Amino acid sequence: MTLICQVVMEQQIVHATTGRVRFRVPRVQRDPAYGELLVQLLESLAIVERVRLNPQAATVVVEYQPHSLDEAAVYERLNHCFQQAMVAMPQPLPASAAPADAIALEDYEAQVEADARLETDWERLGLPLVALGVSLLSVPLELPLVVVGATVLASAWPWFQRVGHQISQGHPPNVDLLDSLWMAVHTANGQLLAPALKTTLVGARADLRDRQRRQQLHLYPSVLMAHYEQLTVERQGQSLMIESQELQAGDLLWLRPGDVVPADGCVVAGLAEVEPAHFEASRQVWVCRPGEALYAGCQILTGQLQLRVVRTGWQTRLGLITDLLHTEPVYDSALAHQQGEFARHAVLPTLALSGALWLATGAYGPAIAPLQFDFGSGVQLSLRTVMLSAQVFAVQQGVYLPTAGTLEQLAQLDCLVIDARQGLPQPQEAQLLIHQLRQLGIHTYLLQDHGMPLEGTTDLTSDRLADLQTYLRSNGRRGGWLSFGETCSCPESTCLPIRWQPPTFAPNAKVVILLDGDWSALGRGIAIARDALERTYQNVALIALPNLAVTFGGMFFGLHPVVNVVTNNATAFMAEFWQGNAPQFRTELLPTSPRPVPLQLQPLYPESPQLVVA
Repeated sequence: MTLICQVVMEQQIVHATTGRVRFRVPRVQRDPAYGELLVQLLESLAIVERVRLNPQAATVVVEYQPHSLDEAAVYERLNHCFQQAMVAMPQPLPASAAPADAIALEDYEAQVEADARLETDWERLGLPLVALGVSLLSVPLELPLVVVGATVLASAWPWFQRVGHQISQGHPPNVDLLDSLWMAVHTANGQLLAPALKTTLVGARADLRDRQRRQQLHLYPSVLMAHYEQLTVERQGQSLMIESQELQAGDLLWLRPGDVVPADGCVVAGLAEVEPAHFEASRQVWVCRPGEALYAGCQILTGQLQLRVVRTGWQTRLGLITDLLHTEPVYDSALAHQQGEFARHAVLPTLALSGALWLATGAYGPAIAPLQFDFGSGVQLSLRTVMLSAQVFAVQQGVYLPTAGTLEQLAQLDCLVIDARQGLPQPQEAQLLIHQLRQLGIHTYLLQDHGMPLEGTTDLTSDRLADLQTYLRSNGRRGGWLSFGETCSCPESTCLPIRWQPPTFAPNAKVVILLDGDWSALGRGIAIARDALERTYQNVALIALPNLAVTFGGMFFGLHPVVNVVTNNATAFMAEFWQGNAPQFRTELLPTSPRPVPLQLQPLYPESPQLVVA
């Protein structure tokens, strides 16, 4: 894929893959009306499948059909939309209204990709392979050192360009600077194999990553049920002929052999053999009966069924998984943000250590060995692998975790508030989950103004909410707020919103959604989230510990740099493609302590009585 980072008026392409491009548009950060108009113009294009606007990060992500037109034609149409928006609204607000380079934690992807230069396949893998081949043949063929060194440096050119871009933009140095120095010094000293091998292995991992993503997107089409099939449905007692995209919750329709289920719903009549959809864990054909759930993407093999539609379009399980795979909403991870900040602050001390070693030893080998220190890259590798896989798997289990940040918050819950002021469905199942949570040390509060208490919970009334919120805020506790009905009164500043089978919800809003109204699904979601975090920490250890061993080996024992390259890339490969692609996550809550830790709520006002949790 050949694209050149370009600026057309105000927008700039900062990252692109096949079928997806991210623009940085500073004006959308300070002009909401312009952003809305731009989204409307982009969505009006037939080739555009989805548009995602993030005003906080000043970015617009466009997903398009990659094989409809050539790249030049696609970008010509996209740029025309920007031109139309500028003509329609020619008077932007002053640039001082908001800093154009402000990057919110809510879209850490913008920060990760801001300095990323678009690379061709030749730059990413072709040239490194040539450099590796020339390095291996340099001795038997007695090739000139200058020619071989130039080839190796050319293979590392993307690193040098990223460093140059960071310096020109006034950005702080990052690990690209350390890698560039490491490769340049080794090449200048005739150690050609190590830098050539490094560029090749890094390029091979990137190529494999892109191939896997394209394969995933092939299984989950970007336009859900894109064929506009004519359907006969019963709606409010009337028979209607509609297109599949016009289905609504509550519609009744009959499905016959060969039909692909167009929506999530519940079977009300009939009997049929069904082939599961791609996203379901089991691919075995099963017999579907009245009262059972049926999901979009399944296919009827024999028999016929009448389905009552519950969710349509992007709010079906198939739609949510497709949306997750296309948008990759993993960059609001607080853990990844902290790791990125740590890595940036560690660059200059690492350079200082390298310089001190050179002054102390006079040898370049031990001096540049610290330039290959790992600063928690296992976290970044886990974003698009472990975190995203966990989000997809959670949807399969009936829980929608819209972002990686939401997953992190769910994994770190200390307490749960059940807002039962509008009623409490399935109290017996609720009691089972409360018992499980209690075994994990997660205390449960039951918020209701009247009603029967549940064993293992602390009763909470509306006039005591302030005490609870103050306690959570002052003690840094992480709470969840489970609400029922169409509205949620969760105090988002202190609690993670969790909604019980809402009729509709906004995509990528930071709210945990229990899709099927199942208490056990919340337990599965917590287990999946905790398992994902555990695997992320395992990835950090998997990469960091061997890296420390080979780096110190280079500093004090003269370990060959090729060993360092092979070790670092082997562990990164294991973390990214083995840990990240594990077939299943843990779905059962495992107790970590025999009983919950007692909590003491401090009153908001001195005269308020204390709320004690036994």
